[in-house]
Amino acid sequence: MKYFLKIFLIAVAVVTAIPSFAVTDKEMEQARAIAAKHYLRYANNGSDYLDKINPSSVSELSKSLKAKEQENIKSFTAVAVPKDYASWDKKKLVEYWSSTFFKSPGLKDDGKKCLSILAKNLNKINVAAPSATPQPSESKPTESANKANPATTASPTNQADESKPTSTTTKQEPSKTSDVATNQEIADDEAEIVQAVAQAEADAGVADDQPKKSSNTWLYIAILIVLVGVVVWLVVYASKSMKETGASLADHKAGEKEIREAKKAAKEEQNKMREQYANSLSSKNDEIKQLKANNESLEKAAEAAKREADALRRELDAAKRELAALRQTHSERHTANEVDAPRQSRANQRQAQEQRPAQEQGLSQEHRSASANQKPQVSPARPGGLPPVVFLGYVNQRGLFVKASRTLNVESSVYRMDIPDGQHGLFRVVNDPDILDRLLDNTAQWLEGGCVIENPEDADIAVEIITLQPGEAEFKDNTCRVTKKARIKFV
Repeated sequence: MKYFLKIFLIAVAVVTAIPSFAVTDKEMEQARAIAAKHYLRYANNGSDYLDKINPSSVSELSKSLKAKEQENIKSFTAVAVPKDYASWDKKKLVEYWSSTFFKSPGLKDDGKKCLSILAKNLNKINVAAPSATPQPSESKPTESANKANPATTASPTNQADESKPTSTTTKQEPSKTSDVATNQEIADDEAEIVQAVAQAEADAGVADDQPKKSSNTWLYIAILIVLVGVVVWLVVYASKSMKETGASLADHKAGEKEIREAKKAAKEEQNKMREQYANSLSSKNDEIKQLKANNESLEKAAEAAKREADALRRELDAAKRELAALRQTHSERHTANEVDAPRQSRANQRQAQEQRPAQEQGLSQEHRSASANQKPQVSPARPGGLPPVVFLGYVNQRGLFVKASRTLNVESSVYRMDIPDGQHGLFRVVNDPDILDRLLDNTAQWLEGGCVIENPEDADIAVEIITLQPGEAEFKDNTCRVTKKARIKFV
C-alpha cells in the first residue's frame, strides 16, 4: 500500500508538470488539405496527377485541380469544420479527418476508400506545443507590489506553513489507534508526499519557464491538502483491512485444510476409480480373448461345413450325372422295346400260321360262298365324332385342357385320354422318355393343374412318372374340363 501511494502521487505531480499540446490553425488546414487530396484521388481513378502534389492548404490544392476534381471538391468543402479544434491533440486530429469527417452526408463512396492510407499520412503531421509568451509588463508591477506589501508577498509561504499544522492535526487522528508502526508510516508518507509535490511544482516551473503567480500557489496548496486527506483515509482503511485480514487468515488456513482434505479424498476416489477401471479392463480383455477363441472355433467349424458342403455338392453332381445316364438308358430301352415289339408280334403271327393244321387252312367252297354272300356289319358312329384316344396338353387355371391332338406331340402333350363313350374320358400322364425331362423340370406348369402328386420333392431324382389313379374329364361345348384329378408318383 505504501509504495502504491508513492507511485500514485508522483505520477499526479508529473502529469500536472507536463506541458499540453494543441492543434493550431496551420496544422488544421494542412490536415484538411491532405484529406481533400486523398478524397479526390479515390473519387476519380483518372486523378493520378494528384500523387505529385503536396499542398499545405485547400486553396493551394484548388489551384492545381482539373475540371472533374473541381466538381468533386465542392461536396468536400460543403462539410462544416468544427471550431473547437484548438483543444484537440494529435490523436483526435487524425481520428476526425480519417473517420469522423467522412461520415458526413454528401460525400462519394469511392472517395471514402482512402481512410486507411489517409490515417497513415495524417500521423506524419507534427503537432507542436503552444509557445510560452513572456509578460514583462505584468512581472514588474507584481514585484513592486511585493516590495510595497511584504505581508502579501509572504502570504503563500505563510499559507504553506499554515497547512503544516493542518497536516499535523490530521496525523494526530491515526495516533488514537493501537498500532504505533502505522502512525509512523503515515507520518513518513505525508513527508514524502509534501516533498514530491514541492518537487513537482519546481519541475513544472522549470518546464514552463514562467514565474508562478499567487493563484497557482493557492491551487497547488488546495490540491496538496486534498491529496493528504486522501492518503490519510487510505492509510486508516489499510490498517482496518489488515486487522480484518488477520481475522480472515485463520479462516483461510481452515479453508486450505479443507481443500487439502478434499484433494486427498478426490485422489483416493480417483485411485479407486482407476483400480475399478483396471479390473473392468482386465475382465473385458478376458472376455475378448474368449470371444476370439469362440470365433476361431466357429471359423474352423464353418470351414469344415464348407468342405462338407463342397463334398455334398460334388456327390450331388455325380448323382445328377448318374440320373441323367439312367434316364438316357431308360429312354434307349423304351425305344428298343417299341421297335422290337412289332417285330416280335409279326414273328409270333407267322409261327402261329405255320402251326395251323392243313385242314384248318382248307375251307369248304360252300362256307366261302356263304361268307361272300353275307353283308359286312358297320359299327355305330361315336357321339360327337371324337376319336377313342386323344393326347392333351396341360390344364389351365379354369380346369380346361389345352392343345388336344390325335397323336403325341413331344413339345406340348402331357396326358393320354381314353374316351369310351364320346363324352367322358379317363386320362393318364404320358410315360414317355422324350417328354419326361420337360415335365419334371416344371411340374407346376405341366402337372399340378390336372394331377395330385404324392411325392413332389422327388422330382429332381425321378426317372419315371407312374399314374396311380387315372383322372376323369368331361367333354362339353367343345371343351374338355377336369372333373377329377389323377394321382401320380415320381419313381
